[in-house]
Amino acid sequence: MTAVEKSFDLVIAGGGAVGLTLALAIIKRSQLKVAVVEAGEAPSTDSSIKDSSSFLDLRSVALSAQSTQILTELGLSGLTDLGCAITHIHVSDQGHFGRCTLHAQDYQLDALGQVIELPALVNLLQTEIEQYSEQLTFFYQASIQQIHRTADQVDITLNDKQVLTASLLAIAEGGSSQTRELLGIKVQLKNYQQSAIVANVALFDDHKNTAYERFTSQGPLALLPLKADNQQTDNYRSSLVWTLSRSECDLVLGLTDQQFIARLQDEFGYRLGKIKAIGKRSAFPLIQSKALQHIHHRTALLGNACQTLHPIAGQGLNLGLRDVNELVRAILSEGQIDIGQYQCLSRYQASRVLDQNRLITATDFLVHTFSNDYQPLVAGRNIALTLLDGHPRLKNILAHHAMGYHGTIG
Repeated sequence: MTAVEKSFDLVIAGGGAVGLTLALAIIKRSQLKVAVVEAGEAPSTDSSIKDSSSFLDLRSVALSAQSTQILTELGLSGLTDLGCAITHIHVSDQGHFGRCTLHAQDYQLDALGQVIELPALVNLLQTEIEQYSEQLTFFYQASIQQIHRTADQVDITLNDKQVLTASLLAIAEGGSSQTRELLGIKVQLKNYQQSAIVANVALFDDHKNTAYERFTSQGPLALLPLKADNQQTDNYRSSLVWTLSRSECDLVLGLTDQQFIARLQDEFGYRLGKIKAIGKRSAFPLIQSKALQHIHHRTALLGNACQTLHPIAGQGLNLGLRDVNELVRAILSEGQIDIGQYQCLSRYQASRVLDQNRLITATDFLVHTFSNDYQPLVAGRNIALTLLDGHPRLKNILAHHAMGYHGTIG
């Protein structure tokens, strides 16, 4: 974006959604100079997202109402145009009576959240960032090879031998962060012995902006509403996240498209009507990770580099965006004098520990409560879902948490 400058206030490792959001938030609200170190190639400027990938093969993310607000306030006005609003949430337990529903209109809201293709979100961030090229430098196809920290700065050596200096290094590389490993920051792991299949599905019927989560004995099955192809208004789509045991996942991935659709239809039912087609399928193992510290000397961790969650609650990216929000708050509170000093970083860590621990505990509880067919638990969770659905105060709290807030609405 600019002629290469080697001295910065902030260096961000990772140019995905979390890293780009951090970069945008800082440069829009300060005069700090920022560098982003990204392993991938520079984004193409002459091809659209739809031209480069099938409309059924784009990975999607669910944004809570709070995350949508964070991004909109940063200038991503096209977010709601490209995303699909979630106006209804339907939770059920396969083969049992328990269910719970949430409706945005019950809380005088337009939406409980948004579902958007990840490439579209990243593209929106990159487009907005281009306006601030004087403050921002990208290093593409780059990786951090060495880190040397002194009392007042951090020196970062890249794979091409360039050395960047900064007051603060922010790590937002994802769950397999090599920079985190380079610093020797320990991570606590929990292997759920499950995998998640992700794909987009085409539908004959309108999903009516409804997000479905159906609990099965092997794990949750979620179908999230996606915006229809603008060229084909009846091309209804949903994003699938299907949790299975590792062995069952391998079997299901090996099915033909028609066999896969039939199996999915058996598991989910026909609340969305018949499934028309399935896009490219991929799977990833479900392992919870938690860095034992959010900060290190002149270093801060954000997003999946700090914590990786089971997708049962769909809150991974939302938690990462809250990390961004609090780190930016801590940085700006220091008057932009020395953003890497301990006072700033300790304020960030203190602001994140409770939120992180609370969500990890809740997610882990949901996995163990809803991913089995142990009859006492089955009976208990169905009674709980039924009681929750009929208790406005409790549903109010649930809705507020689903939107990324705490407490109640109103």
